[in-house]
Amino acid sequence: MDIVEIVRLGAQFFNQSRANTQAVDENSIFAALSHLLDGNDQGQNVDLQGIIKALNQAELSNIADSWLSNDVNAHISATNITTIFSVEKLTAFSSELNMPEQDVILGLQDALPTMIDQASPGGDIDHNLLIQPVGEINSIDDLMDINNLKSFASTIFSKK
Repeated sequence: MDIVEIVRLGAQFFNQSRANTQAVDENSIFAALSHLLDGNDQGQNVDLQGIIKALNQAELSNIADSWLSNDVNAHISATNITTIFSVEKLTAFSSELNMPEQDVILGLQDALPTMIDQASPGGDIDHNLLIQPVGEINSIDDLMDINNLKSFASTIFSKK
């Protein structure tokens, strides 16, 4: 499963969540979810690793670990959603979907665990999905580009 399929799956779970999504189509959810996760309209360059980092920084590594493992995914509370996403990001997400913030939080509570779970098949982090490189590295010149170098370093030093 590639990152676009994972975002598409997240949009489906968001759409089928406890949130009132009747006035929102799944393609709009897909685009808004991509934007929330720092990706583009096509679901590319989504930063799933940022969610894991935010959970760990908020001392919620038990939630992150359950999503990355083969065990049952731990529930994430509305308070925890507001901890891992800034007010600005949640407000923009809510505005993009034209939904109340409490509904987008409900949708995220159902979508995020599934997305991270699917990005970690067999309990192992698929670094190709969680770390989206800025550019392709085909030569030493490409590696010397500062954005590619940062991405490459992140890939190496983020592995467990």
